[in-house]
Amino acid sequence: MNFTKPPGVEDIFPDRIDLWNFIIKTAKEVFTQYNFKEVVLPVMEFTEVFARGIGDETDIVSKEMFTFEDRGGRSLTLRPEGTASLVRAFCENGNYNRLSSSKFFYCGPMFRAEKPQRGRLRQFNQFGVEFFGDDSPFNDFEIISAMDTVTKRLGITDYKLLINSIGLDTERSAYIDELKKYYAAHQDDLCDNCKRRFETNPLRLLDCKEAQCGKLKEDVPRITSFLGEESRSHYSELKALLESAGIDYTEDHLLVRGLDYYSKTTFEFTTTELGGQNTFAAGGRYNNLVELFSGKPKPAVGFAAGIERLYLMLEDKYRPESSLDIFIIHTGSEAQKKALLTAYELRKNGISVDYDPTGGSFKAQMKKLNRERCHFMLILSEDEILGNYATLRNAETREEVKIQFDTMIESIKDILQLNNKK
Repeated sequence: MNFTKPPGVEDIFPDRIDLWNFIIKTAKEVFTQYNFKEVVLPVMEFTEVFARGIGDETDIVSKEMFTFEDRGGRSLTLRPEGTASLVRAFCENGNYNRLSSSKFFYCGPMFRAEKPQRGRLRQFNQFGVEFFGDDSPFNDFEIISAMDTVTKRLGITDYKLLINSIGLDTERSAYIDELKKYYAAHQDDLCDNCKRRFETNPLRLLDCKEAQCGKLKEDVPRITSFLGEESRSHYSELKALLESAGIDYTEDHLLVRGLDYYSKTTFEFTTTELGGQNTFAAGGRYNNLVELFSGKPKPAVGFAAGIERLYLMLEDKYRPESSLDIFIIHTGSEAQKKALLTAYELRKNGISVDYDPTGGSFKAQMKKLNRERCHFMLILSEDEILGNYATLRNAETREEVKIQFDTMIESIKDILQLNNKK
């Protein structure tokens, strides 16, 4: 019997959770400032949601989805990404899709049957943002600037914003024809995956990371040469907005993204800190996806970011703040009972407290205190209980103050409030 976790999934224990929560908290704060509203999506959908939304010939749908039948024989899939799910939910909830514009963000696990490696898991977590409304490049800017703000607030400096435009469907079709002409002369030089992509999804040829395919991309036709006036104007305006805001970007004519629903803007946030999996956030505009689900046109733009990849970028730099207000040190049987009741009263008043109910030596309790990274220790000994007071010691400065039991709650609240202001 095997009681280990499956390959490609992770346990997140308390030694990692502070940074994990810091990433999510920072993202949610930024999205709230941008007036995006949080939604919670189901982790499974009918398979058709992803087959239709992402595209039958994409790698995700053709090779990477976890799909199964329910007891009624219906095909269900664990969500491999968030956009198709959110578009389905948006179309299904008329209170929102009838509005002129709607702004949402989400956070949660995704699932793909990939070969596990650093920064690429089978169960991974993302947060994402989607804007449903008009086709203005102002909204593309809003989406990109939101992720740029999250990145900066997390303290990430080694990153690059890549942008491109893949135009409208008709423009992209003309480009794909030209792309296939180019690669037709080099089919023997393609890797096995790209030989398949040549037939099923030619745009994915530009995503390939294999060295032999990389050489071919040097002379590949540029999609921007196929853009019409509307797409060129949209792209130019977006670049002007980014420049006005001082957001650095690099144009990448190979950036097409691997999902069928994109149109016009595509972008990625990349870094040199993640090795082969160098993209930690990506997105773009998908003006036709809502219409595909509901029959009603509604332009949209969005992105998703990988929480595990952000974690890997920050794990050596992040220093967690103290998470516990007070750890009670107690010596003696009477002090042990007093510690229990004191902890109970402090917690009732919104103060985070812990202690070792079993006691142990002063040194042993101090070790536990240091592991908890608390702000203060509250010392209770037999002598102090007889004197009707406790000693509150600042864990960092070692400064001490005697606190009477009958005014303990108010005194500790005042001290903690003063300490938080420093």
